[in-house]
Amino acid sequence: MTKLLQGALALVVVVGAVSTAAGHGGKSHGGRGAVASSAAADCCSGGTSGGISSAPAGTSAGGMGVDCGTGGVSYVDQVMAGYRTETRSRTVNQTVSRLVTREVSEPYSYTENVPVTVAEKQTRTVYRTVSKQVPYTYTVQVPVTTPTKQTRTVYNTVSKQVPYSYNETVPVTVAQKQTRTVYRTVSKQVPYTYHESVPVTTAEKSSRTVYRTVSKQVPYTYNECVPVTVAKQQMRTVYSTVAKQVPYSYNVSVPVTTIRKQTQTYSVCVPETVAYTVNVRRTIQVTECDPCTGQPRTVCKTVCEPQTCTKTVNRRQIATREIDVPVTTYQCQTQTGVRTVNETVASQIAEMVNVTSYQTVTKTASRTVCETVPSVEEFVQNVTRYQSVARQGMNTVTECVPSTEEYVANVTTYQTVTRTATRTVAEVVASTEEYTVNMTSYQSKTETAMQTVNEVVPSTEEYTVNVTRYQAVTKTATRTRLVSDTVTEVVPTTENYTEQVPYTYTVRVALGGGSAPAAGCFDAGSTGGYAAATGSASGRGGLFGGRGGLFGKCGHK
Repeated sequence: MTKLLQGALALVVVVGAVSTAAGHGGKSHGGRGAVASSAAADCCSGGTSGGISSAPAGTSAGGMGVDCGTGGVSYVDQVMAGYRTETRSRTVNQTVSRLVTREVSEPYSYTENVPVTVAEKQTRTVYRTVSKQVPYTYTVQVPVTTPTKQTRTVYNTVSKQVPYSYNETVPVTVAQKQTRTVYRTVSKQVPYTYHESVPVTTAEKSSRTVYRTVSKQVPYTYNECVPVTVAKQQMRTVYSTVAKQVPYSYNVSVPVTTIRKQTQTYSVCVPETVAYTVNVRRTIQVTECDPCTGQPRTVCKTVCEPQTCTKTVNRRQIATREIDVPVTTYQCQTQTGVRTVNETVASQIAEMVNVTSYQTVTKTASRTVCETVPSVEEFVQNVTRYQSVARQGMNTVTECVPSTEEYVANVTTYQTVTRTATRTVAEVVASTEEYTVNMTSYQSKTETAMQTVNEVVPSTEEYTVNVTRYQAVTKTATRTRLVSDTVTEVVPTTENYTEQVPYTYTVRVALGGGSAPAAGCFDAGSTGGYAAATGSASGRGGLFGGRGGLFGKCGHK
């Protein structure tokens, strides 16, 4: 409802603004947007300038116009009331729950498995290998050799002479004349020019610096270390090794073997017959009625039937037995012995020692010093330079000159000649002969011997085994755990809310002069527009009235 009221007030504001501009002129035929200069102009005939006219008669484009009556239009400021939404803030006390964690100590009991070792006697089966001699029979293949006559075919090679013909290629030589080109070497002298470097020697004067070595005696002083030997008495420490017998004790680990009984746990396979069910499929013949012919027929169907079978299963059972186990332990024994210990003994000896010391003595001598002295001298030297001289010479050039000549050559050709000869042919001739062969056959012979057979013989013995079992022991202890408690507290919180606030505003309302509007003030052919109300609020010229109102239609039907 509030939104509808606000929309209506907005439309009133728009109408007031348009009505203010309606008193400035009329609208021409089909024109838009211009305002006429006077509201008393003829609204039915239309003005000359386009725009919004005061009378809608003859309007084609539509627009806002006032009533076409003869009275004028006046505007009154009217105060309107409305509501608008405003956002405001306020402080509210809110209840908040939070978790507070604290530690709580509590006793608890737990079960602990404590190992308990007990020596138990167990019986075990020991398999020992026993060897014994057992007679056995075996078959031996004995070879027997028998001379046997056999017939064989022998192939002998026989040679014979056989005539044959063959072709032989015979060379035939014929002398023929042929032409060949012979290249002969011809030498001739050709002149040529060459350049030769000729040495030219000239005597020139030059100066040079010569360094000569001059020897002279120079005195110098030097220090010499002279050895001085003095006999002094010194004490020397001499170390001598003295051996002596010292008793000592040492520990020896002696092995001690004792027989202890232990309990041994072993597994025994016990056969057990177990029954189980197996689904067996078999085919049976069933007589049924044929749905097509209605005659009985025999049909083979597969039937699954359960069948009980038995099988032998070896189940392992734990058994215990006692056995004697040799246990070797080591005992520590203390023994005493004597060992030789070498001890170093120091002794002082006085002796005379020659001590040599060096003394520095200054001496004077002379030595030969060589000094290099430079001197400049002039000398004459021969300078050789090379000059290029052009010379003429003769060079021997060799040319190959071709010449054609005839010569006689022997040409050899080959001709085929048929000849006859005799050759030796080897032929293999078969002949049959008898010979004696030693045939070896094997006969079976049974013999008896002794063999060693190892047999495993079981024997039962008892031994002692330490068996560890676990016993459940209940113990008590204290543990700490965290407990969360919910604490409720009030916390001030700022929240935003909306509120409808009344307010007033001013609207300009147009009031009519009192006469009725013209019959065709709003043409039906117009494009639509808002016409200004010129009548009263209850009549046709009101704001929400009939044809002359804001929402009314003042055109022709």
